Amino acid sequence: MHMKGKILFVVGLGVGYVLGTRAGRERYEQIRKAAEGVWNTPVVQQGVDTVKGFAAEKVGDLSDTVLDGVKSFIGNATRGAGATKSDVGDAAKSAKQNVSKTASAAKSAVDSAASALDDVIDDAAEAASSAAADAKSAAKRAPTKRSTTGKAKPAASDS
Repeated sequence: MHMKGKILFVVGLGVGYVLGTRAGRERYEQIRKAAEGVWNTPVVQQGVDTVKGFAAEKVGDLSDTVLDGVKSFIGNATRGAGATKSDVGDAAKSAKQNVSKTASAAKSAVDSAASALDDVIDDAAEAASSAAADAKSAAKRAPTKRSTTGKAKPAASDS
């Protein structure tokens, strides 16, 4: 699912570039207003808030896990001056387990954040499609400028 977000991003860039280069400034302003409208919809903002909260929570959990692991390692390594070879070995084994737990927690947090982000991207894409369809139907209903093809106006004479 992670690749899907990257693909959607690249497709969005490509579509934006093509539309921007072909349509000119006026069309760009229309597209920008439509995009701002989609961005400001409650569904998209709710998704943004969800991802922000989720990421902040996971970063906090991860930092707590790392801090606990470091404290445990330092405590085990400096327990006493008379530490034996087996005590040092046990401390190293414990530190290795804590690093594994931390790495697992980090992977889990990243996977969960990626999954939540994919859901938000899907919701935003649906909202954008809906807004684009609405804008397209509104553009069809709006009167368009038509060039006058017919007889040319007579030139002004000096007589």
